[in-house]
Amino acid sequence: MAEEEKKYGVKEPNEGTEGKVASNMTGEAIDGLYDYGNITDSDKLLVKEIIDLLRERDQVPCGMFAEELKTKFQLVEIPIKKIEDSVWGQLTKDERLGQSIQGFRQVTDEKGEKIRVPHVGFSADLDYLDEFVNRLVKKIEGIKSK
Repeated sequence: MAEEEKKYGVKEPNEGTEGKVASNMTGEAIDGLYDYGNITDSDKLLVKEIIDLLRERDQVPCGMFAEELKTKFQLVEIPIKKIEDSVWGQLTKDERLGQSIQGFRQVTDEKGEKIRVPHVGFSADLDYLDEFVNRLVKKIEGIKSK
């Protein structure tokens, strides 16, 4: 690990924090996605209540109903940084990499607005990754020589 990374308290992301994956930028725990393999009775009651509300209000447009739920359950939507707008997204858009969002960390952007930064996992066969890295190096060298 580079000294630059160590100064921010970053550790190996796979070591995790409180049983969670750790951000390789800040070292803080990544808020994971909902675990459908670990549904509690409380979760089931909540979903049942939402289903009952849907049935009672079946004539209400979906968007309006979603706003009602956000109010009822005191939810605040925080925008998600788009992968396709990132340097990573631009460099990998034409590659055959499996990608999945594993969770988020929340930050404040340069405008003072909250934003959720995805923690992205990617996968590919090792020989494909070797070829990908070689293509990436050539892209970078092409950018530097301009």
